[in-house]
Amino acid sequence: MRAPGLGPTTWAALCALVVSSLAGANPQPSSMPAPDIFPAGNADADSGTDAGSGFDNLEIVDAGLTGKMTVLRVGSESSANNLLSVFAGLKNKTAHRFALEVERIYRDKDGNALNAGSWIPITLKPHEEREYRSTSISEEAVDFLIRVRLARAAPPASSPK
Repeated sequence: MRAPGLGPTTWAALCALVVSSLAGANPQPSSMPAPDIFPAGNADADSGTDAGSGFDNLEIVDAGLTGKMTVLRVGSESSANNLLSVFAGLKNKTAHRFALEVERIYRDKDGNALNAGSWIPITLKPHEEREYRSTSISEEAVDFLIRVRLARAAPPASSPK
């Protein structure tokens, strides 16, 4: 004796049930969809935007990156210990390696910088997607700016005399 088959409507309902149950199982931090090209200078460092606002919190410093790199996502979330955790998804759109530097500056509720910022080297392989993450060291951090530029050449080492 054969078991009765499931009809197309039943399969569709089962698939919808599975998808909806998986969607709420592991929520991701909020982020915004990426534009195809993120022009240089789009972010306003003095705007005092709220944390998590997205692309207003990222600045592409070198215009030479336009069209060669895409910003996939930008966002933030508060960690369990009340520290601001920020992220930016970057994608190399070319067949060449990119040596980049990323800097993040945290700000307090009044827009004052809480750190001087430092440039962190990151290399993107051809067509690679990579996520940059950083967490503040102060509970006062409520806003941020992430800056991206081409890596600067190291100054030549001075010769001993």
